[in-house]
Amino acid sequence: MITTGFSEVIAERLANEHALLAARWFAPLHDLLPVAANEVFPSDSLLDHIPSLIVDVSQYLRAPEDQAIAANTQVVEKARELGKLRHQQRASLHQVLREYQLLGAILMRFVEDEANRMEQAPAPSECVAVTSRLHHAVAVLLQETVETFVGLYTQTITEQSERLRQFTRMATHEWRQPLAPIMTAGGT
Repeated sequence: MITTGFSEVIAERLANEHALLAARWFAPLHDLLPVAANEVFPSDSLLDHIPSLIVDVSQYLRAPEDQAIAANTQVVEKARELGKLRHQQRASLHQVLREYQLLGAILMRFVEDEANRMEQAPAPSECVAVTSRLHHAVAVLLQETVETFVGLYTQTITEQSERLRQFTRMATHEWRQPLAPIMTAGGT
């Protein structure tokens, strides 16, 4: 386990400020995504996922170092749901990547602010350990979201390609039918 006092302080502060941090993340998303502000997270359940995702990240900071955040099925499922939502909203991969870049920046700024607020500054190694864990958590969330997002786009492209192949086969067949008597009559 990360046994530093700083990691425990940050984990507790993240949990306490999860709603504020979620709001800070949400604020720039409506400018980033190709949807109206009320559609960035269109349902209460998805809107609730974001603050709880931050609480999950805070719990990860308290977890043993060898415990991966990817082992938390709730966290992984929330990230996948976000990937599905962004696919439905026809966001770009760039927008999804940028979304997590914003989250990472907000969390890192939060850690910096908390470190500066403390009467006794944490050791640099403690700051590095906490920011490393946060960076890892955001990277795992990003990976799960992007894999879901790209998987759905790949599936969509495959389905559209198959429909196009079927249409081409049907059109080719239909075009040949009226031409067959003409070609036979012409001796071709």
